[in-house]
Amino acid sequence: SGFLRTMLLRRVGSTIEAGRLTALKLLEHGLTDSDLVEDDDTAKASALYPLSNEERAPLQMFADSLAEAQDEDPKLYEVMKKLDAGWLELGCIIFSQYFDSVYWLAEQLSARYPKEPVAIYAGSNKSGVMRGGSFMPLSREEIKAQVQRADIRLLIGTDAASEGLNLQRL
Repeated sequence: SGFLRTMLLRRVGSTIEAGRLTALKLLEHGLTDSDLVEDDDTAKASALYPLSNEERAPLQMFADSLAEAQDEDPKLYEVMKKLDAGWLELGCIIFSQYFDSVYWLAEQLSARYPKEPVAIYAGSNKSGVMRGGSFMPLSREEIKAQVQRADIRLLIGTDAASEGLNLQRL
């Protein structure tokens, strides 16, 4: 339970939505070892299962509480405040450890700035551009090219965006 608590707190610390999605995954079908890769946790997901009824009840309460609070994520408001204060015009890159947080933040910012392309830079085949709430997959190379041309001013990335990129424009 200590591992589970630590993992959930780290996810909620990223965004409320990442915590909620992780709790739901645990309740619905469990985590796989690949779900833990981005967390850099050494524990195996198989060691968490099966969850007992005593473990499921507080986890469900946790997920329900997060669902009620997901529209009040303080990090989202801080990001929007900075972007509205002029950072968007300058170009901005935002990092998050978890893809769940990156994708959710891109959705939220895309809704707030519907004409602004919001790039998602992540590992695997998860990169793309969110515009007006719609996601279009795009290669990381094309995202970098669009940043250099100033076609993209807002990029949200996982750790994949912090490794050897020349995105000084942001």
